[in-house]
Amino acid sequence: MKNLNGTGFLLDENNRIIYHSDTVEMAATYNGQRSAEAIFYDDTASDGTRQLVYYQPVTGRPWAVVLTVPAQQAQQLALNIAMPLSLMIVILAIVAMISLRVGLRVVTGSLQGLATEANRIAQGNFDHPLQTEGVDEVGQLRRAFEKMRSSLQARLNEINSLLRVSQGVASSLEMQDAVKPVLDAILSTGANSVSVVLSPSILPDTFVELPSRFAMGTVKDIYAHLDDQILALAQSQEKVVLPNLSRSRELELDPSLPQPLALLAVALRHENRYYGVVWAGFEQPRMFSDSDIRFITTLAGQAALAVANAHLFLNVEASRRQLKAILNSTPDPVLVTDHRNRLLLTNRAAAIALGQSEDTTSDIGRKTEQVVKIRPLLALLESATTENQSTEITLADKRTYLATASAVMVEGKQIGRVCIMRDVTHFKELDMMKSEFVATVSHDLRSPLTLMRGYATMLEMVGELNEQQQGYVKKIISGVENMSRLVNNLLDLGRIDLGVGLQVENVSVLDIIERVTGALQLQASQKNIALNVELSKDMPHAIEADQALLHQAVYNLVENAIKYTPEKERVTIRTETQPGSLTFIVEDSGIGIAADDLPRLFEKFYRGKQREARAQHGSGLGLAIVHSIATNHGGRVWVDSEVGKGSTFYLQIPLAQPKENKRIGS
Repeated sequence: MKNLNGTGFLLDENNRIIYHSDTVEMAATYNGQRSAEAIFYDDTASDGTRQLVYYQPVTGRPWAVVLTVPAQQAQQLALNIAMPLSLMIVILAIVAMISLRVGLRVVTGSLQGLATEANRIAQGNFDHPLQTEGVDEVGQLRRAFEKMRSSLQARLNEINSLLRVSQGVASSLEMQDAVKPVLDAILSTGANSVSVVLSPSILPDTFVELPSRFAMGTVKDIYAHLDDQILALAQSQEKVVLPNLSRSRELELDPSLPQPLALLAVALRHENRYYGVVWAGFEQPRMFSDSDIRFITTLAGQAALAVANAHLFLNVEASRRQLKAILNSTPDPVLVTDHRNRLLLTNRAAAIALGQSEDTTSDIGRKTEQVVKIRPLLALLESATTENQSTEITLADKRTYLATASAVMVEGKQIGRVCIMRDVTHFKELDMMKSEFVATVSHDLRSPLTLMRGYATMLEMVGELNEQQQGYVKKIISGVENMSRLVNNLLDLGRIDLGVGLQVENVSVLDIIERVTGALQLQASQKNIALNVELSKDMPHAIEADQALLHQAVYNLVENAIKYTPEKERVTIRTETQPGSLTFIVEDSGIGIAADDLPRLFEKFYRGKQREARAQHGSGLGLAIVHSIATNHGGRVWVDSEVGKGSTFYLQIPLAQPKENKRIGS
């Protein structure tokens, strides 16, 4: 250890200068090196006490200042200083924790209050206003929540109002009742007059004058003089917003008439059609907000829908009344049913004919069988076929009606049937008189025709006739035979039409077909026509029928087919069995029948208009006889035909006859 270059001094606890070279040597060295900077370190005094030494060299001087303090004294001094500070820190920490707890409780309380209000809002309870005092972040949050609550409450009120309006609009098709909820809702915005004005073009043209204006409010009629101007203005403008009418130039105001000070009008349009305008008048100037305009525009949309629905209803109702008046004025009974066989429409004539009340509305919607008690008419109305059907019906008053029913088709589906009954009693009486006259004349013609034929055949016995005379005799005999055949047909038709009871017996189906084909085979062979027979496997052996009439009906159909079929073609006779009936089918490949001739084909004396048909001789009674035979057996006859491709005739006969038909004719 080296001595310092200079003198070292040491101050003791009494601030006296003590020279101590060992100490100086120790203080002047640090880790074996001389230090030029201040040093603070532990040391042990000569008496063994622990000391704290501070060595501070003096700059520019060869000596240094050394300070020693007993370590225990320094520690006591530090402890005396630290204790108050520690106590102060603890107290400050406690105060900070209490302040923080109180502050957090205030903040959490406010947040809990906001959470409660948020739950109320989420549950749809907007009637509880929030306290908005305070300028801090929580206060700002409260004000934001209150603004949101007020906005949601106003929006909810609008929605509830629109819901009530929608329900009111949907609850009625009457114009006045449908627009009333809309007028009420607009009045609630503060207007003192609300009007719906309709365009004259949408009102149906009826003999009843319909209202074109609907208004509500304390001064609803005072502002009516503005209706025409606003109606014309709204046709070109979707919305007319006039916050201060006194400054407006869009309307021509009459100073002598009362005027609103603010006005809001919205055009009524639905599916691009202009129906009119709804407008509200206010007694004070008013700046209309976006929400006001949006609300009234939405209500105007509801009003437009109500007016459109009411307009359609008025048109339908006007058409219905016109149709009802037309139907009630016609003397022919009319009945209309739906696809569920419920009565949709009847006229007064139908109610009288069916013995019902003349109040036709009482039967609307009832099942057909509850109103119609006549079985043939009920079967006609409840038929599922789409073809036109007709039947004669005799009512309790002995009057005869021809009932014709046709299907009502929409997009290929049958949605109901319409039946028209024509009173044919007078025509039936005339037809009966004609039939009786024809029968009488025919019966009286039989004797002279027989005599004429007899004497004509006996001419050859008088003497030999030359070729020309023989030709005359043959023409006389042919004419007499044609006349006899016509007379026999007339007598047969008269007997059938007079309702003489059928001579019902079990008739062999195969026997009928064989007798017909055997009788007509020669006629078919003369034209090289193939006469084919196809019998179904389930064909019954026999059916209940009048054998003579059934034979005549099948004979007439096959004879007709051969007559109108060209040479070297074919005629086919088939049978088909259905539950409760048997159908004879005669199919040919002949000239066919024009569509115009089909409806009248089975009428007496009717012949087709085709040139080929007119070329064949006939009386026009053959098919009429077939129709009468089928009707008297409780069956029917019909035809499918196409010109140039041939015809197919169907003769349907029940397998068994009802008891009332089983009478033996005289």
